[in-house]
Amino acid sequence: MLSRLSEENEVRKIQFTGRSTYILSLPKKWMNEMHLKPGDPVTIIRESNNSLSIVPNAVRSPSPNNEVTALMQQDESGNSLKRKVVSMYLAGYNIMHLKSKTGRINSSQRDAVREVVRRNLVGTEIIADASDLITVQVLLNLPELSVNTAIRRMFMISTAMHKDAMASLAEQSYDLARTILKSDDEVDRFSLYILRNLVMATKNERMLQEIGLRDPSDSLSYRVAVRSIERVADHSAGIADKCLKITEKISKEAFQKLDKMSRISLALLNDSVEAFLRRDYYLADSIVDKTEGIRSLENEIILFLDKEKTSSSTMHESTNIYIKLILEDIRRTAEHASDIAEAAMNETVSEVIEKIPSRERKVVAQ
Repeated sequence: MLSRLSEENEVRKIQFTGRSTYILSLPKKWMNEMHLKPGDPVTIIRESNNSLSIVPNAVRSPSPNNEVTALMQQDESGNSLKRKVVSMYLAGYNIMHLKSKTGRINSSQRDAVREVVRRNLVGTEIIADASDLITVQVLLNLPELSVNTAIRRMFMISTAMHKDAMASLAEQSYDLARTILKSDDEVDRFSLYILRNLVMATKNERMLQEIGLRDPSDSLSYRVAVRSIERVADHSAGIADKCLKITEKISKEAFQKLDKMSRISLALLNDSVEAFLRRDYYLADSIVDKTEGIRSLENEIILFLDKEKTSSSTMHESTNIYIKLILEDIRRTAEHASDIAEAAMNETVSEVIEKIPSRERKVVAQ
């Protein structure tokens, strides 16, 4: 292993020529592998860690290659096919062929591929649809939608879903609740789009700037934030689903208590996303402290609901259970806000710690 590293890493001295030009010779082996000759242009890119990358102009653009073919079994289920397409999408492939091993794709398999492309994959279209082959291509370029823009869009949809779910509970509006369940697909689409870009950025550091990241390590924090916002949308859909099962209108006082807890959770979520996108360590730190009181507030409301149920002969047991489950969804929203805040702190801690100069570090070590 060491000998291999020594072969791949060469130390070369910088030469000075003329009055202001520094030159560095390039390895002949690398020149041959890149099919370069004297006079060919190359691009020098300064990376985020201040290193320099020398890129032949012929390969500067991300290769549109990223083409893959996956075989489909005759009895493969629609859900299995959906997972296969999503996995290829997340892996960063731009052109995905699905080919039948038996020579024919059945209608349920074809419908499953169409559904996952339409509902879950941003900027993706089916460009070929034959009896034995389906080709899916990603048409959206990275710079057209930055990761931060996609995260903010996810947050806005998730927040709107939560507010509408609470309105559905107050008004006992089943139509509104059904509409909320459909919005969850939109959040999932942005989630998969961001995760795909993060995977691609870890493979090619030059893509970091294109999608709006500063450092490769940021991708870990972004994954936490994306997953947390996605889960907030899931809990909003969960509230809407429970609203469809509640057959009686809850009391005004009970709703006011739930609504108060909901507003606190959404405020924490809003601040956590802002802290994450603005890289504000201190705002993120304050959010973590605030979320610690959300569980005690939940317990207070549960005690109130139990007393209300005891004093009321009209409230069904199922209604009391569903309201408590809605409380859990609201509490989990606040906890996901805390997760996002912690991700923001992990991402920005280097900006708040005092860096010791190298000379002082030697003194401390002695």
